[in-house]
Amino acid sequence: MRSATIIPQPLAVAIAHKKTSCVVVESGHGNTQFAPISRAPIRGAVVALNRGGSDANAIMAEILKDAGYGDLAAEETLVRKVKENLGLLPADLDSAISFAKNNPEAVRAVYAVPGTRLKIDLAENSWARFLVGEYVFNPNHEIFQSYFKRGMPRPRDTKVGDVLFYGMLDMAEAITTAVEKCPVELQPLLYSQILLSGGNFSWNVPEKLKGICVDSATKIKRMMKEKGIENVNVVMASEPQYSVWRGCIVYGYAVPASYSWSWEKMEGWMNFY
Repeated sequence: MRSATIIPQPLAVAIAHKKTSCVVVESGHGNTQFAPISRAPIRGAVVALNRGGSDANAIMAEILKDAGYGDLAAEETLVRKVKENLGLLPADLDSAISFAKNNPEAVRAVYAVPGTRLKIDLAENSWARFLVGEYVFNPNHEIFQSYFKRGMPRPRDTKVGDVLFYGMLDMAEAITTAVEKCPVELQPLLYSQILLSGGNFSWNVPEKLKGICVDSATKIKRMMKEKGIENVNVVMASEPQYSVWRGCIVYGYAVPASYSWSWEKMEGWMNFY
């Protein structure tokens, strides 16, 4: 390797989607970043959550225990596959649970583990499918308290360097917190350009559950409206799992080879020859 550079993940996402002013929400396995961008990341406005796909896996494991699959709950890869196939993101959690209790067969689903005879059927616990997505977006609903009381770790605030990663802050509150750290004249533009990226935003909406379940962009819009924020536009990255890589490639081609690294600007190439 002759040279290397550093690029913040949210900036790479913005570059991949040709956005110069926006809020990038990048959610991965371990954490979620909320980064307002105006040509470059507004560093003093970045908000981070100590919550990601691993937390959805954690509550999926608890749901499997309740459904009688406690022996499988410790198998991380299997739990993740079950989450991806059975987990749902509700438009409104209370309404979704009420619907599920009144229409149990409508929300019932069976996951057949590939290459095995094993089939996972949540049966009367199928209503809990809605908890998986909700927990990622807003872990403050009272229904999650029972899981915390019986030992499931609560997402905690943690500090890494100078950055505080919030544990229980809901995603809409995180967006408004980040945007409100920016100049007032810039805030309406940022709210109109919210870009979601990362595998943690990939939630399926079954045809028969449309209206009860939603995609990530619709969920954020609803949550923002509840906060009193109007004229919000939220879009999902075209390839949420690969946006960072696409942006890095474009950035690498765009930065001249003669542009040396600057620690002040955090730009350029570090040369190793």
